[in-house]
Amino acid sequence: MSLRILLVDDDPIVREVVSSQLQALGHTVAVAATAATALATARSQHFDLLLIDQRLDGEDGSALLPALREIDETRCARMIAISADLDDQRAQNLLARGFDAALEKPIAIGRLRDVLSDHSPSPAASLDDAAALAIWGSIDTVRTLRGMLRDELPVYRGMLEAAAMTRDLQALRDALHRMKSSAGFCGAIPLIRFIDDTARQSDAWTTLIDRYDQACSVLMPDLQAALAT
Repeated sequence: MSLRILLVDDDPIVREVVSSQLQALGHTVAVAATAATALATARSQHFDLLLIDQRLDGEDGSALLPALREIDETRCARMIAISADLDDQRAQNLLARGFDAALEKPIAIGRLRDVLSDHSPSPAASLDDAAALAIWGSIDTVRTLRGMLRDELPVYRGMLEAAAMTRDLQALRDALHRMKSSAGFCGAIPLIRFIDDTARQSDAWTTLIDRYDQACSVLMPDLQAALAT
């Protein structure tokens, strides 16, 4: 399962190494060097899991937890502490403070993979049938529209690529507007989330296509299954 992960660490070497490890494991990564940046980033997009250093410019990383739990995008995310100074007692203290797990730095990629696997959120359905039926009242109509959405996904990608190539903000807004209606009518949750995240961080051109592709990779299995029934 590919996760959206926020890595919070004030050491640029740690950010580079752990980001590379996470990407090698197939995950999408955002990074933050300070508590303030972490909170701002958490408010701007959804994350499945956060890796939080316990020393952020001398501050206690655990102090971030209450604020992160107040943010809709990270309220249900898994929180994993990372620390260069971790013994059994400290690990237990971190769990008592609300972390789901604790990892000692430097982090071996095998250990990282195992912990992420153990603490990945349960996969949720990517299609909201109730929302779509509330709009249309007919499963046959919903199925037809979802077939149209499937066929439009490559078109949307082309629109996003064209906007990203020239950093055309209006073209991006037009693409998101077109996508939002279709996604909403079909109850396509990953696509709706992508649209909302992108609208909040419309200058994140470098990750635009990767985030769209990830949303589609989550959506497509459920979409294909729904069309096959």
